[in-house]
Amino acid sequence: MSECQEFQSNPERPVPPTAPLSRASITDAAIDFIEEKGLTKLSMRALASTLGCGTMSLYSHVKNRDDLIAAIVQELLERSRLLQVTGTTYPTWQEQIRASLFAYRDLAEAYPASFELLALAPYGVAPVAEHLEGIVESLRRAGVPTDRAYVVLGALDAYATGFLMVWARTQAEADGTAPVEPSPLTELRTLAAFDHGLDVFIAGFEREFTP
Repeated sequence: MSECQEFQSNPERPVPPTAPLSRASITDAAIDFIEEKGLTKLSMRALASTLGCGTMSLYSHVKNRDDLIAAIVQELLERSRLLQVTGTTYPTWQEQIRASLFAYRDLAEAYPASFELLALAPYGVAPVAEHLEGIVESLRRAGVPTDRAYVVLGALDAYATGFLMVWARTQAEADGTAPVEPSPLTELRTLAAFDHGLDVFIAGFEREFTP
């Protein structure tokens, strides 16, 4: 019997067969849950109910909610283009930065409700630390001195995370509500504005790096 058939409200009505639980299937279900119902609604009990199994079944694959969040962060990284970008050598550091930040932006667009789990993940824990060190290394390969690469990373991450966190949360909370009328203020929180701000940051670093 599948783990997700362990509780039946009516024993005379068989539960349709389901795929066995795994860390991957639980993580996928958690991301779907967050995108549909919101991060604040996520709990081990609620996720188990969605999967049609008992809460204790989840603990055979994830230790607790924190472990589940770590699995979600890893999965979001893998679903994005971020790892591919950091493993690619670009002709210039400007192209490297744009590719990295565009991949980050695209992840926020694809998973607006889940995005903040990656955006707010501590720098010092895996897999975030490995990813960020990968960005620094990619900048070094593109010609940015190591000490400056960390400064560039810190400044760009602060900009991108702050902007995209607000944008993504706005998208997640606006689902099903009346659209906001465009205005000069609302135009400040568009992805086009994000791209323009990125160009401004890059121009500033170009001025700093030019002898």
